[in-house]
Amino acid sequence: MENYGGLTEVDRLIPKVSKSQTVFRSAFIVGSELCERMAYFAIVANLYLILTTLMPFDAGEATSVVLLWSGTCYLTPILGGWLADSYTGRFKAILGFNIVYIIGLIVLAIMAFTQGGTFIFILSLFIIAVGTGGIKSNVSTFGADQFIDSSDPVGYKQTFFNWFYFAINVGALMSFTIIAYIQESDMRTGLIVPAVLMVVASLLFLTGSNSYIRLPPQGSTITKSIRIIYHAFTSKNYDNNCTTFLDRAKWATDENGRLMYTSHEIDDVKKFLNILPIQAMFIVYWMLYAQMSSVFYIQGLHLDLHPYGKFRIPVACLNLFDTVVILLMVPIFERILYPYLKRKSIEFGMLKRIGTGILIMIFSMVCAAMVETYRLFLISSGETKMQKIGEHQSVEIARLSIFVQIPQFALIGISEGIGTGILIMIFSMVCAAMVETYRLFLISS
Repeated sequence: MENYGGLTEVDRLIPKVSKSQTVFRSAFIVGSELCERMAYFAIVANLYLILTTLMPFDAGEATSVVLLWSGTCYLTPILGGWLADSYTGRFKAILGFNIVYIIGLIVLAIMAFTQGGTFIFILSLFIIAVGTGGIKSNVSTFGADQFIDSSDPVGYKQTFFNWFYFAINVGALMSFTIIAYIQESDMRTGLIVPAVLMVVASLLFLTGSNSYIRLPPQGSTITKSIRIIYHAFTSKNYDNNCTTFLDRAKWATDENGRLMYTSHEIDDVKKFLNILPIQAMFIVYWMLYAQMSSVFYIQGLHLDLHPYGKFRIPVACLNLFDTVVILLMVPIFERILYPYLKRKSIEFGMLKRIGTGILIMIFSMVCAAMVETYRLFLISSGETKMQKIGEHQSVEIARLSIFVQIPQFALIGISEGIGTGILIMIFSMVCAAMVETYRLFLISS
């Protein structure tokens, strides 16, 4: 079954339905995604503050928890995708992970009100990570499934993904502003909001359940890939003229003596393994990217959050400059800059885009270091004042507006906008059968 590209023979045989029917069922998915992303970013926005005000974590411990939790959220999609492809199908997987998600958020809210044990609090974060990861790996492809019976599947899918991405960014906008402001004013009430949002997300998703197209599990390409690699290691009967190690799996047989894998399937795995070193190169990139929710956040707490009088700027709202810059830069790059460079015969291919994106990420870290150096200088010079952090804690901060962080966030946004070339390059290197497997690894990177 195809993922995002052309149509399969099965697609062509499915009776076509009207545009209104496809829009109707996809609208519930987009609405559900909007609420789920608001709930997720509501936790991301102030997790450091939650850990240091409601739980007995110091700055270093809280930073470690934030990074570990974020990493877990990006690993669990592999589990969610494998489960859906192998056993449950996407609809049941999404519904099940929604329930897991809600349980985690409710437990987190209860812990905030009762000042419960640290173990249960961390456990609730892990449950949330499992829930959001399981949804993340399935909801976009489940949305794409809804258009296989439409008159223009490819066109409708493109429109769906535009609205889907729009919903994600609107969710981030709402969370990093309104919900972040609520949480900084009253953290306990602010943690009820994401739980309510996930209940709404689940109800929206269920509302369209009778109209959804539910494809059965097609089998996991991850599982098959692992089996091919295993049989390449264990196979004893193979041609000594094998060009690569994986070619040994071509001679693997089942209990009936039949060959288990085709040459095409083995070649697919080769292509997938060939792009993993490129993906590994981005581990450091995403380590730097994660500083927005940890080190940048801590830095923001120690800057002036009241630059315009009594109104307090939520620390998390600086993340918006990353999001807004991406939304502005991608169309500018694709519609203006890249066509201009092409007309001038200036080569700016995918690898150069990736390298430029990494370089700009480094500049962002330099900006952050410069801000920190100046902040410490102001403190040593006595240019300080007291500022409330959380509900009961006050700290001495530099008289320096939090908006000095805008360049470092904006540069990360520009870096992402340019570096998205890796998606185009790698998807062009991976065959259609392995796109879904790579998509899960990309989500988890």
